[in-house]
Amino acid sequence: MANNNFYGYKRNPSKLNTLQGARGSVDLDFESINPYEFKKGMNVELAKLGVNLRESETEQREKATESILKNLKDIPAYYSLMEHYETITRNMDRKPSFKTFIKEMGEHSMKEVKEKFTMDKMKEIKLKENIRAEVRNKINEIFKLK
Repeated sequence: MANNNFYGYKRNPSKLNTLQGARGSVDLDFESINPYEFKKGMNVELAKLGVNLRESETEQREKATESILKNLKDIPAYYSLMEHYETITRNMDRKPSFKTFIKEMGEHSMKEVKEKFTMDKMKEIKLKENIRAEVRNKINEIFKLK
């Protein structure tokens, strides 16, 4: 228990998704989850309930764990993105919804070298520079003709 990455979690035994292996039973839902995200999620979910990890009861930890697993299955960095969203939109009058924010952030995830990156900001900058240069050329042509 000294080196438990998922310290504080407590699942309802009826909802366990286990696999028997050489080292004993393994909960499959925790195999693909980042322990750092889980810990951050546990703090957030228990704070929503108004308690911290030390003061929480078994039912509260079970409820928080199920909520965390559901969120992290959909988006592996859910709680980090939530923190980023709250920081970015702190002083905004009209905040975008969290789901809209996630969709916008979706293109900025890590990709393999072979995959194309569709939202290249340099293309937009070059396009603006080309338009400005073209307008300058047209203006220069007009003044040269006169």
